[in-house]
Amino acid sequence: MKEERVSASSSFEFLEYRPQAKSPSETDPDLHVLHNAFWSYCGPQLTEGEDLPPNFHEWTHAALSDSLLPRLMPFLGFVNKVLREHGLDHYWLTIRATKATSEFDKPRWHTDDMFFSARGGGLRAVPQEDDSGRTMDLQTDWKLCTTLLGPSTMFIPAERQAEARKTQRSTRKALVTEHDCTSIRCIACAATSDAVRTQLSSKLKSMGAMQAASGQCAFFRIGQEKGAVHSEPCMSGGDRIFVNVVPGKEDELKSLSTKWGMSFPRSWWIAPNVSKSREASLWKH
Repeated sequence: MKEERVSASSSFEFLEYRPQAKSPSETDPDLHVLHNAFWSYCGPQLTEGEDLPPNFHEWTHAALSDSLLPRLMPFLGFVNKVLREHGLDHYWLTIRATKATSEFDKPRWHTDDMFFSARGGGLRAVPQEDDSGRTMDLQTDWKLCTTLLGPSTMFIPAERQAEARKTQRSTRKALVTEHDCTSIRCIACAATSDAVRTQLSSKLKSMGAMQAASGQCAFFRIGQEKGAVHSEPCMSGGDRIFVNVVPGKEDELKSLSTKWGMSFPRSWWIAPNVSKSREASLWKH
């Protein structure tokens, strides 16, 4: 990836990592999701299929109908190249397999928070107009994602991104109320989040949406100032396998893992319909 392909002023770009003629759906057309589940990995780049932790294959067996490698490895190869060109060699990788659901028939337009920022984010972290002049406390302000099965993530068109962020900021500011969060699952925050989602679904509808094609991934900015406004797609029509990659320096990822009481590097998976005893044993890998 050359620097000019994704300019510093761009909120997102769609980048091809696999030629259209080599679509994996031609070789594994029956791949589908058996159970809602996700697999996460935090550590150095995975360069070959043999590098994948043992629990990745156990997750695949539990969550999917067939191997994911023909679809996954071309993307990981591209990701590794992009990271090397940016002087990075570690990432937080998450693969989320989801059965068909109506949960996102209504879009959830949002921007992703800065992953390593000490200031954090969330609904109550309404950015100020002068935030753009501050020095950010993180290594990267971008991430990569792709969809290996099902519809791709939706993005507000590039020419409307600044307007969408402004609308998001004003909507959140108008709806957020001061309160003390009494739980990590705060009812007040959840209610505000639902209200913001409903209003943005209506306010941003006229702006349209763009989605990456098969064999493409999205390179997009994060953070409230320049982050790309995006949403999960409608998933009522079938299963979806989504891959999210947050790049970072080794010490950033290691510090984050330690903060959450985890070893480093680390891989784990969660599947609600898999027995807890089996699932727990896989957290050791």
